[in-house]
Amino acid sequence: MSRFPTLVIAGLLALGGCGQGAKTAGAAEGKYAGLDEAILGWHAAIKSAEAACKAKDGKGCQGFEVACKGEREIAPAEQAKGVSARVVVAMSWEGWDAARAEYRLSSGFAEFNKVNGAWTRADAGPVNLSTCVAA
Repeated sequence: MSRFPTLVIAGLLALGGCGQGAKTAGAAEGKYAGLDEAILGWHAAIKSAEAACKAKDGKGCQGFEVACKGEREIAPAEQAKGVSARVVVAMSWEGWDAARAEYRLSSGFAEFNKVNGAWTRADAGPVNLSTCVAA
């Protein structure tokens, strides 16, 4: 039985308030509704795209954790285009390194934008994991 979804969900719940004010308490409603599902979609995309994750019969990645979430400012021009929320998220996991025959720490950064009620995701640059602000 895979423990990946459990770890991701635990990370989302434990670190939901990390960073610059992005809150997931009550995420089922309001500004951040659907963000947790969008992050779970990113998790699934990582598992299907990363070569390390495809190793070991598709079990080459483990220990997914959301390290931080941080709200980013939305410019008035972006608000006019329907952007109602912007959140940067950092996630870490261990990926199988076949050359070394061991798991190695990996990480990824994404920016989620809520546009007209739907979340979109784009790659983001590294962030400081303590503040979730661009490094």
